[in-house]
Amino acid sequence: MSNSGSGAEAARAGRQVARLRRVLRERDERLHELETRLAALEGSTTYQVGKLVAGAGRKKARGAVRLPKQLYGLWKKRNEAQSSGPLRERPRMEGLDRIEDRLLIADPYEGLIIAGILSAATAAALADHARVIRLYPHNAALVLDAADVDVVVVDATAGAPGGPWAYLGVPGVYDRERTLLDVRQVAGVRNLPLVLWGSAPPATLTRLGWDASVVPGSSPAGDLAALAEQLAIPSVS
Repeated sequence: MSNSGSGAEAARAGRQVARLRRVLRERDERLHELETRLAALEGSTTYQVGKLVAGAGRKKARGAVRLPKQLYGLWKKRNEAQSSGPLRERPRMEGLDRIEDRLLIADPYEGLIIAGILSAATAAALADHARVIRLYPHNAALVLDAADVDVVVVDATAGAPGGPWAYLGVPGVYDRERTLLDVRQVAGVRNLPLVLWGSAPPATLTRLGWDASVVPGSSPAGDLAALAEQLAIPSVS
């Protein structure tokens, strides 16, 4: 009996150690992901421009005199990086989709271009009437900072279970909320309208504040045309 009890206790201890190791490994992976996202955001041109402008404001007159030269240097550096060779030859974060598919550099488009946190169904419906760049949790702010878009759309149904944005809008799911706030910040810096799309959004989304909201009707083309007119941005194709 004593040996049996000792064996059961050892088995429980082994399971607890394995569980703690798994939790620690998941925490380390999450920390690495956050560090990667932070490094990407801090390395973006948008972040550097904001930092220069904020620094000029603190230094008053002297900062204002130096700011144009600093901004020109930043612009020149970015242009040199863009012209250094094919995009596929540049280093990029592991796991990103093809960057050339997202930046829209080589394929000009005359209609409405949407960057969106979207469900698959909403993305498919909008893609028939506009160019759609889907944002994903692992690189949303980075892609939005680089892509040439007219509007940022957040789909109220994007948080449905099973999708990449599962549980977006659910209280307590802080990683999704933090990523959405990052997207909102980049949109604000770039003066991109932020639009809530959906008829019954979660309460946590409605409280964020939006430039416009759309309750989809029977015609996505009509919904987008009305939105474009309201925001004074390019119409649908």
